[in-house]
Amino acid sequence: MTTLEDIIRIAVNAHDGMKDMVGNPAVAHVLAVGLMGKTVAEQKAGFLHDVVEDSDITIDDLRAEGVEEDVLTAVDLLTHRPGMTYEDYVRNIVLSGNQTAIQVKLNDLHHNLHREYRPEAGNQGHNWHGQTSMT
Repeated sequence: MTTLEDIIRIAVNAHDGMKDMVGNPAVAHVLAVGLMGKTVAEQKAGFLHDVVEDSDITIDDLRAEGVEEDVLTAVDLLTHRPGMTYEDYVRNIVLSGNQTAIQVKLNDLHHNLHREYRPEAGNQGHNWHGQTSMT
């Protein structure tokens, strides 16, 4: 069984040196999503939700680290794989009925909608998802 500290360590190491589209440390997003979780499973899946998608770490690697199967199931559902449309990705999460994955995806979307760009990071004129702003 993993602790929250174990999971956070995995997430931090997986996102080491990565920046998001607005120049913020990528780990800040996964930490924010994890902290939004209301259950331990939601917190763990939130911290890990981008790990498989954004790094070389696999579900099997996480399993070898002792991550619980219910968390792995949610992380697997939350991983947007190459070749899968975004619509199919979201449909998979919803149709799974997996409440952990559904809540983490809602937390992820909520955080994405409220991210701000940082002009000091050299991303002036772009919003969080890289589109040019009108200002």
